[in-house]
Amino acid sequence: MSKSEEVKDNDIQKNKKKKNIIVLVLMFLLLLCLFIVQCQLDQMKEAALRKQQETEYEAEQRRILDSLKALEKALADSLATADSLARLDSLARQDSLRAADSLRVLDSLNALKNNLTKEQRDSIRRVRDSIAHVNDSIAHLKDSLDKVNKRIADSLSALEKARLDSLEKKRILDSIRAADQIPPNAEITPPAGRYYDPIKMKVKCDEIKCKTYLSIGDTLHPQEASKTVEYNKTGSVFFYAEDSVGNRSPWEEAKYDMASDNICGKNSYPVPVNGKEVCVDAYEYPNKADEPPKDMVSQEEAVALCEKEGKHLCSLEEWQAACRGKEKTKYSYGSSYKQNKCNTNTNAAKRAGRKEQCRSWFGMYDMNGNLWEWTSTKAKGHENMFLVAGGSWNTNNGSSCTESKFSFYPQNQYPSVGFRCCK
Repeated sequence: MSKSEEVKDNDIQKNKKKKNIIVLVLMFLLLLCLFIVQCQLDQMKEAALRKQQETEYEAEQRRILDSLKALEKALADSLATADSLARLDSLARQDSLRAADSLRVLDSLNALKNNLTKEQRDSIRRVRDSIAHVNDSIAHLKDSLDKVNKRIADSLSALEKARLDSLEKKRILDSIRAADQIPPNAEITPPAGRYYDPIKMKVKCDEIKCKTYLSIGDTLHPQEASKTVEYNKTGSVFFYAEDSVGNRSPWEEAKYDMASDNICGKNSYPVPVNGKEVCVDAYEYPNKADEPPKDMVSQEEAVALCEKEGKHLCSLEEWQAACRGKEKTKYSYGSSYKQNKCNTNTNAAKRAGRKEQCRSWFGMYDMNGNLWEWTSTKAKGHENMFLVAGGSWNTNNGSSCTESKFSFYPQNQYPSVGFRCCK
């Protein structure tokens, strides 16, 4: 075979192989298409089958529901008939015909129940269970409603009791108010007068559960005064108290003079006497706050003790000027006697300054009561006797600033007589 023939034969072989490959590929594609078409057909069959099943299931459900409705209606009619039979039987047992008819209806009902399918019985049972559940829920709600009603009733009872208690308290309070129409006594501390340092004011009341108020400068701005109020200016402070039943004391005025400088030193304050300033001790000798005042001392010893401190025993004029204050009142605290202000109605002297309200305008304590006080002034007509002033712990209203007597010998010592010094 020649070379050209071999080449031609090879080409023929190659062409055959290509044709065979193309045929195989076409067959494969054809099989693939057939497979896809078969799958689509299967899916369509399954979808049609499902739809048919669903349609049959829905028809079956409708049939069951129709059967249940018919059954329920038959049950209702039968129960109504049974109820009617029971009522008729209780009213007239002799009516045998109607009783027999009712019994036949009941037999028909039982026969109907026996002919039910299992699915219908299950459906009926589920309906009964649902009805029982609803009944239980209704019972639970009724119990809850009963509890709520009980709580409401209890609350109303409590409110009514509280209202009655409130009315009773109001009635008692009204009766107390009717019986007690006396206003309380109010006191401002420290009392009115001259001071050289800022003070802390407070209003006190002589009754329990009493409210107190003060207003600075006028009566237009009252504020509670049960706690201390800082104060440091010259002027008037008004105050009052109100007790627990509404009785209120009238506005009272306390005048303050806040001085800038004390020329007299510790526990001694200036008092104007005949155009000059006299320094008078704030407390009875030894002139120390909260110390027992010295008694059982003669007039001669009192003179010596004051001279030892660079002072002199106060004269009656100096003593009374210090006691009567700027307004020249009868008592150091005012124009009328008040038993609770100073120590004038007990059986012994008190420590110096314990009676805070017993303070004169210029700052002297215990000038009314506590101890009689020696003076350097002789009694008229009794040159060997010296005057004592102010009364003691048991002289009551006989302890004014103008009270004096001469029945004490200067060399004698007495348990109710003390003194204070001036300079």
